[in-house]
Amino acid sequence: MRTVGIDLSADRSKTAMSVLEWKDGVAEVGPPALKCTDDTLIDQLAGLRPGDRAGVDTPFGWPAEFVRAVGAHLAEGPWPGRGQDSERYRKDHLRYRLTDRIVRDQIYPVSAPLPAPFDRIGAMVARWAHLEDELNRRGVRVDRTGRGPIAEVYPKASRHRWGLLGGPRTMDALLAAAPWLRCDTPTARAYDASEHAFDALVCSLTARAVARGLTTYPDASEAGDARIEGWIHLPEPGSLALLPSQDGVATTPSATDTA
Repeated sequence: MRTVGIDLSADRSKTAMSVLEWKDGVAEVGPPALKCTDDTLIDQLAGLRPGDRAGVDTPFGWPAEFVRAVGAHLAEGPWPGRGQDSERYRKDHLRYRLTDRIVRDQIYPVSAPLPAPFDRIGAMVARWAHLEDELNRRGVRVDRTGRGPIAEVYPKASRHRWGLLGGPRTMDALLAAAPWLRCDTPTARAYDASEHAFDALVCSLTARAVARGLTTYPDASEAGDARIEGWIHLPEPGSLALLPSQDGVATTPSATDTA
């Protein structure tokens, strides 16, 4: 199988992609693609073969309460936070998605995902919405819970779960932790030279974890929000060593499994 990792940014110059080829217990690391345009990303994602997976570092949607609040404001209706402390309403209801709060609590004290409506992340989500729409138009349906070929990931959380945050963020450290990765010296140096490329590689590894059933899907109580807002796939602690194995490769849960 092949996995694709994308470190998305609203700025194309900061968008990177990494492709891994998995076979016979090893993963071949391809050179990173830097300064990726929309066309480059669409061509790669639309070209996923059966069994391939992609992991994208971007919120797949905005917080549902944020969308409702913006809609109310557009329609000149009552502001949903009327009568509440405005700062508290923004922090508790508009800032984070359900999946952001869950990941924040599970990886604390590591910093939480940046909130989709704030801190300039909204522009990146808007770029993803454009890409998602084009993929859907081409018949590649994006399920925001991660069922299907494309899942939302957060590389910093993946590195935390795999014990890679305590040391240097270098290819030497990653190759020592994952000796089944095959990467020539020029390619390794290219990843070392770009934090966006390195994060894209971690996204590609996380996509493999999704394919292996080593991440958590939303449960029945979380599924409704996840279908609208997106869902960050957080690897199981210590699961990095399990990625190359072909044993017990999981089938993606269907919608009825968590509905």
